[in-house]
Amino acid sequence: MRLFALAGRLSGAVNPCVAATLLRSTGSVTNPDGSQTPTYTTTDIQVEVQALAGEDLQLVANIARAADRCVVYLPAAAQALDRPLQCGGDILRFYGADWLITQSLEQWGAGEWSKVLVTRQSSPAPA
Repeated sequence: MRLFALAGRLSGAVNPCVAATLLRSTGSVTNPDGSQTPTYTTTDIQVEVQALAGEDLQLVANIARAADRCVVYLPAAAQALDRPLQCGGDILRFYGADWLITQSLEQWGAGEWSKVLVTRQSSPAPA
């Protein structure tokens, strides 16, 4: 069942989806000088962007910093940076900015639909 598509049709009249690019982290390459450059695969998707609601604010209470953040629903699995598991660091590009996925709030199915917290970045990620 394609829940994201069904929910998107119902909520689209109030909050339409926006075009986005998911930059899924694939690790990094080591440069000749020893520095690391992250690498990504890109996928064009439609996402639903929402302001943080009260229950979302409770989930991210440990992230106490001033930043431009919002919740995004997307029809894919996406990962926040998880250093112990060595995964994540995915980025969404929409509204003319890069948004780092800082926390995965919910995930449905086998990566069919995700709800993530994103934080606007000051510089764009390499494509």
